[in-house]
Amino acid sequence: MDRDRVQELTQILKASSATEISIREGDSFIRIRRAGDMVAVATEDDDASPLSESSPEAVEAAETALVPVAAHLVGTFHLQTQTSTQPLAVPGMRVDKGQVIGLIDALGMWTDVTSPAAGEVVDVLVSDDSPVHYGDVLMRIKPQEDDQ
Repeated sequence: MDRDRVQELTQILKASSATEISIREGDSFIRIRRAGDMVAVATEDDDASPLSESSPEAVEAAETALVPVAAHLVGTFHLQTQTSTQPLAVPGMRVDKGQVIGLIDALGMWTDVTSPAAGEVVDVLVSDDSPVHYGDVLMRIKPQEDDQ
């Protein structure tokens, strides 16, 4: 897949409310993810693109082991409390099941976002102070072995 096509797909993702796009065209595969203002691109081509460390199947298998943390209401997502500047969750942080890892402000009512599993925060997919909709995946957690 050429550079222009990658840029075109990146722009399509940025213009949408989606956080990820995956496309297979012939023997080429590309997955583009958005996390806040950052965009990550992973490809797999016949010419063994240096951007790809694993096959799409391996990436998919690894991702299915992750537990998504979804927004349970519409509002503004916050990574910190109203009185603190420290984030409640960052990639690499260990969390307990039920631990508060974010907040959603819906019409002035702040609601806790809690971890559905004990484990490690792998991704924070939504930037602080971003609007979220019901069902949006906010984070992904790699559960502890005994919690799966």
